[in-house]
Amino acid sequence: MKEKTDISILNQQILDALKSKWKAEFAEKKEEWDKNPGWPAKLVKTKFVLNGVKYSLFPTDIGLTHDCWDQGFMETVQADISKDLEEYGAVDIHSIGFID
Repeated sequence: MKEKTDISILNQQILDALKSKWKAEFAEKKEEWDKNPGWPAKLVKTKFVLNGVKYSLFPTDIGLTHDCWDQGFMETVQADISKDLEEYGAVDIHSIGFID
């Protein structure tokens, strides 16, 4: 039981750090996107497994809204999100979203 708790705490620390990083890192890209948005999207999320635990990230997790244009923006940064997740040991990473 302690091991599960330790993994949960570790994963939460990793995800909190990454979410903070992404909010700051993507802010400038988001400003540019807002000036000339590329496309609307829906049901955007990134699914992955970190230390044996399944997670999903949604636009609100990186400082966005559920607005279709914010979801379109998240699609543009999902490759960056996946790369960062891989660096922390995440596996089975899937970027999901549908152009609206």
